[in-house]
Amino acid sequence: MMNKAALLLENRKIKIGDSDMPDLRPGYVKVKVEYCGICGSDVHFYSYGEPEFPDVYPFILGHEFAGTVVEVDDEVTDLKVGDRVCVEPGTFCGKCEWCKKGKYNLCKNMEFLSAPRTLGAMREYITHPAELCFKLPDHVSSLEGALVEPLAVGMSSVIRSGIHVGDSAVVLGSGCIGLVTIMSLKAAGVTDITAVDLYDIRLKKALELGATRAINTKDKDSVAEILKYYDGIGPDYVFETAGSRYTAESSVYICKKGGTIMQVGNVVGETSMNLQKMCDKELTLMTTFRYRNAYPVCIDAIAAGRIHVKDIISKIYPFDAAMQAFEDCINNKQTMVKAVLKVSEG
Repeated sequence: MMNKAALLLENRKIKIGDSDMPDLRPGYVKVKVEYCGICGSDVHFYSYGEPEFPDVYPFILGHEFAGTVVEVDDEVTDLKVGDRVCVEPGTFCGKCEWCKKGKYNLCKNMEFLSAPRTLGAMREYITHPAELCFKLPDHVSSLEGALVEPLAVGMSSVIRSGIHVGDSAVVLGSGCIGLVTIMSLKAAGVTDITAVDLYDIRLKKALELGATRAINTKDKDSVAEILKYYDGIGPDYVFETAGSRYTAESSVYICKKGGTIMQVGNVVGETSMNLQKMCDKELTLMTTFRYRNAYPVCIDAIAAGRIHVKDIISKIYPFDAAMQAFEDCINNKQTMVKAVLKVSEG
């Protein structure tokens, strides 16, 4: 049986070809992938590769996906052939210190799809632990299911922050993660949400998805511009989702005294934050890594109509156009929020 896949052969070169059919391990199910989203980490790997793993090619990217169960191991009792599922892509050991504490997202033995050397989901068939495959309600589409993964990042940051109804929030960055954070804040009952970005087209989308106001800080003093809307004292919460050194450092000056900064974006390299200012303002700095136990919450929010996750999609591409989809993500950064591949028919 053939297993069609988008094979990354080298930087910025994908070929649609055949990959090995994965074996069905104990406790696993085999899923026919229907949709797979393209994450920013996928685009980075596609563009630059991983210097630490020069021999990883051909490689398969993708970890945001959903599909239909086509085979079930005998040990699996809560899923059956024909069930549509979305999949949490990180397989954890369950034995290390962090797993035993319930913080499985920090597992030291984590195998995360599309992170070298674990092949990703841009292929027709994949096997995965049944406990990490979540059945979708009949009225939640597989396309929506593929978007649960990025939504889980925003939802997890909101849950972990402890924000309450009546609190105010500034979201720095209106890319995919910024937008799902805004959607999660709105679903949590937060009604004062300020979106901040450098591009009007992204800010327009942020307003459509639940932001109360939008501020373009291009060529402006971002701190001063934001504080204008908060009587000079700042919001209760700042969610940094851009992964930028500048926005991370400025969050200290934006946040209200006694407030909370939630660092969601992945800032590469060292960042200088004014610790004295943080202490003077008695700020709480929180971080979040991916997510844990967020998938059921996200699925429920989509099923209840509280989050319309399909609204983040910029374009759906046929599987044979995978390389074009990646190139569009690179060349259209301002307008491309989320590209999705249609891998197979459900």
